[in-house]
Amino acid sequence: VVEEKETRIAEILFSSVRSMTLMLGKLIGVSLVALTQLGIWAIAFIVLSAYGISALEAQGLEGINIHLPLAFFVSFFLFFALGYFIYATLYTLVGSMVTTTQEGGQVAMPIIFLLMGGLYLSFPVMRSPNSSFAIWVSMVPFFSPILMTAVVRIVSQTPPLWQIALSLLIGAVTVVLLLWLASRIYRIGMLMYGKKATIPEVWRWVRQA
Repeated sequence: VVEEKETRIAEILFSSVRSMTLMLGKLIGVSLVALTQLGIWAIAFIVLSAYGISALEAQGLEGINIHLPLAFFVSFFLFFALGYFIYATLYTLVGSMVTTTQEGGQVAMPIIFLLMGGLYLSFPVMRSPNSSFAIWVSMVPFFSPILMTAVVRIVSQTPPLWQIALSLLIGAVTVVLLLWLASRIYRIGMLMYGKKATIPEVWRWVRQA
């Protein structure tokens, strides 16, 4: 986003494409790249696991059986997609507010703190995955992609279906709200040059767009 502002490509694109369409296309396009990369890692893991099990069985170790239910892969995909769109939309919003990548790095620090918060919260959640604390923090949309996915709750001790469904619903609503907010800021911020936007200016964009 910042590169398009610096090179003023956005001015050309906005002449033929709606800002919301452009922003969604950018998010979906990059998400497909991320999913492709994730798919390559998954295939490599499956191949290497199959080779490793065969090698161990050839050495006399028997009874090795790794089984992951289909629900694991479905939930992992859904939470990965939610987490990606939540944080990608936040970064798009930040890119619309700044004019250089250096400014973007500074403004994006709160987003990094959110990610770090999810990682730190994963330790007490892993120790007690069904505690009230674990349930409530895994409903926070900025933390649930980390706390509800493979590494923490769903594999350690699968939570009830209603908790997974509620967490996904809250995350989906958050994505919609963030997309709406980011589209209004993106529409004006992409054509702003020379200075970083202030919070009052951004609030005015949201109300006027």
